[in-house]
Amino acid sequence: MQGESIIVPAPAENTPEGGDAETREDGGRATAKLLCFQVGQQVRALRREAGMTRRNLAAAASISERYLGQLENGQANASLQILHRITHEFGKQVSAVLPVENPHGVDNPALTELLARLNEDEQEQAFQLLAKRFDKAHCQLKGVALLGMRGAGKTTLGTELSELTNVPFVRLSQAVSERVGLGMGEIMELWGPNVFRRLELETLQALFEQHERMILETSGGIVASEESFELLNQSFHTVWLKASPEEHMQRVIDQRDLRPIAGRNEAMKDLVGLLREREEAYSRADNVLDTSGRNTRDCLSELVQMCKPYICR
Repeated sequence: MQGESIIVPAPAENTPEGGDAETREDGGRATAKLLCFQVGQQVRALRREAGMTRRNLAAAASISERYLGQLENGQANASLQILHRITHEFGKQVSAVLPVENPHGVDNPALTELLARLNEDEQEQAFQLLAKRFDKAHCQLKGVALLGMRGAGKTTLGTELSELTNVPFVRLSQAVSERVGLGMGEIMELWGPNVFRRLELETLQALFEQHERMILETSGGIVASEESFELLNQSFHTVWLKASPEEHMQRVIDQRDLRPIAGRNEAMKDLVGLLREREEAYSRADNVLDTSGRNTRDCLSELVQMCKPYICR
């Protein structure tokens, strides 16, 4: 497309190796790379704010979708003409995508260089990780939520943590049962899992009104409800209590609760499959605590260190 351009390093000056001109050239390339990255980030932010796809913006601005992708990833040195066509689609001036002095901006060259090397998907993942790690540290959370399958140690460790910190321990499934006056088995039998997930979300929202802070034990299947799981991640410091399939199975048997495996001929195979299915969601927790082969005291000590900033004020 007319006016599109890609960054091409300028020819080196004919100066002795290691001279001042070479140093200035390296610094100039680094500055140009940073500038392109910052402009690309601003273009992407405007596009997302407007709810436009990359394809639609490229068509409206008369540039190729591939080039727009390079621009947003900091790999293209866009002309003012192209930037004008892009910003015009959002009712903005070119200055809207140009970097300005910002006392709160990124002042770490190594971090900036790392971000510039990432593609769009990797930059989004980096943003999510940073936001999850640091945004939570500066906002008022409702406490700690323990994730994981039955038999991971949620009840045992949640109870111990509650006694140690004097923060209420709440079992979400039990709160659902008390709210409707029926046991878990009855709810599932009468209404099925979809109704239970809706009741679970409503109960979770109601608990926010009842408790300023809490240690919340979630059901193993809460990750199946995108809305409930997202609410957990936004409102709690989350910890995935992880255990091996063999320990999960043995602990459930020791509790004399055979609901998860009743009537199944290949219980272990099913359990392994369920753990694998939920692993990606569980791994989004802020911390992971592996309880396999460990005693309660050691696990509790590690859990306290993970959760202390969020429940001890």
